[in-house]
Amino acid sequence: MSRRIRFQIVIAVVSSLLVLGLMSYLAVSRAAVSRPTAGGTFVEGIVGSPTTLNPLVSDTSKDLAAADVHALIFDGLVRIDLDGTPSAGLAESWDIDETGTVYTFTLRSDVTWHDGTPFTVDDVLFTLRAVQGPAYTGSPSIATVWRTVLVERAGERSIRCRLQASFAPFLKFATLPILPEHMLREVAPEQWASSPFSLKPIGTGPYKVVTANAEGIELQANNDYYLGRPLVETISLRYYADEALAFAALTRGDISGMAFLGTGSLGSYNVPRGFVRRAVPTDAYTVLTFNVRMAPFDDVTFRRQIAQAIDRDDLIRRLLPGQVARIDTPIMPGLWVADPTAVWYIPGQARVAAAFDSLGYKTDADGVRSKDGVRLEFELLVDGAPDRNVVANDIVSQLAAVGVRVTVVQLDGAELQQRLEKGEFVLALYGLQHLGADPDVYELWHSSQIALGRNYAGLQDSVIDDTLSLARIESDPEIRAQLYSEFQHRWIELAPSIIMYQPLQVYATTRDLGGTAISRRTDLPGTMNLMVGRDSRFRNVVHWFVTRSREISGDIQP
Repeated sequence: MSRRIRFQIVIAVVSSLLVLGLMSYLAVSRAAVSRPTAGGTFVEGIVGSPTTLNPLVSDTSKDLAAADVHALIFDGLVRIDLDGTPSAGLAESWDIDETGTVYTFTLRSDVTWHDGTPFTVDDVLFTLRAVQGPAYTGSPSIATVWRTVLVERAGERSIRCRLQASFAPFLKFATLPILPEHMLREVAPEQWASSPFSLKPIGTGPYKVVTANAEGIELQANNDYYLGRPLVETISLRYYADEALAFAALTRGDISGMAFLGTGSLGSYNVPRGFVRRAVPTDAYTVLTFNVRMAPFDDVTFRRQIAQAIDRDDLIRRLLPGQVARIDTPIMPGLWVADPTAVWYIPGQARVAAAFDSLGYKTDADGVRSKDGVRLEFELLVDGAPDRNVVANDIVSQLAAVGVRVTVVQLDGAELQQRLEKGEFVLALYGLQHLGADPDVYELWHSSQIALGRNYAGLQDSVIDDTLSLARIESDPEIRAQLYSEFQHRWIELAPSIIMYQPLQVYATTRDLGGTAISRRTDLPGTMNLMVGRDSRFRNVVHWFVTRSREISGDIQP
């Protein structure tokens, strides 16, 4: 009997110890918190290789690989925040005079170049005057703006920029990379492309160049970066000739991440096991434009029926899932002036068919509607982009269901562009890229741009003209937001085009990478809901991390 009792006591003690151990393990595991730590390496594959690393020479609107590298090495006077608003960069602040034509930038005093040389006003003056000079071969749009600006020293740590007229998007152009005067002042402009600086540049950005060659570039965290030292110690960018080669390297584990467009060749691919697919809309969209100068598209009531005949949500779900996002107006969602109450028409083919009947468009024996002997038969011009060709054919099917016959005509990009500029089309499906962080769409929709071949639809409306003109010169953000809200609602009312969808920029990386802020969830504060160019994925790079530590948080109760 006593032996049995002792045995039961042993079992009870062992059981208690096991329960206590399990409870202690759970307590510790629940109290342990994973925290980002400094260190580690992130290897990314990028498509293309920079022709030069000197921003005064490379046109980053075409050389995307150069833009990627520049984003890590250099800074501008102004940075673009996660919602597209301008924020302090090398300039800690700026003032705009009451006329909206004089911008005074006050420079930071805590910035040094990667070689330890202090950053000064002279660096800014040198860069801006180089952009204004004939030797500058970078982005043409940047040159166009800066060559009309008078740049002058305003103080020991400030510069003054005098514009010829008020231009609210100006701060977007103040994001151009600033270069070190002490490295380039003795180099003739015609030698910039071949100078040592163009092979291994010195910047003020979060990373500095260790080595660079034809295969890639090795970058090390800048210990003295004014926004804080980046957590990832080393970033290695490896160049690949095309997306397929980069994706193969990702699959093999040779690289830790790569970026690609959702509507590109990799758009429908699943990322390899162990990788995370991050995707956000980019500053581009595909447009179905009506030529409002030609009947029957000169009738706004007719245009509204066509708008309701095409179900974009269904099209995206069937044809481009996970590759594009919905967009309702020319003002991109994610921008600070986007108005969520400006919503496109609700599709409904039965409702459209009834409306066409009431408008006098009767169905002929072959199913095509006509009125006064004129049949609803149109050509739809499209370029060779695979996603747009698939979408064009679906538009044909959706419009056929309401009695409108459409024939797809595929053109090369140059010919389509020419036809759009001359207004020689009825329907056209095309893409707009590199729209930028500022909401200014004056060149796309103001009536003055028709003669210049930019307002392709040929829209002429006094309300649109007034709102876009005022928004372009108004520096007060609240007033600009109100003006663009009015524009968005009026644009939907007139329905001169249908914004079909916005491509997603996909960033596939290992699960180890954290802190990117890349997310499509609008309910998460501090997330990137719009990627302005492929290189803007690095906008939050100082907060990236690839290593973690587990720490005990709080008190553990026995």
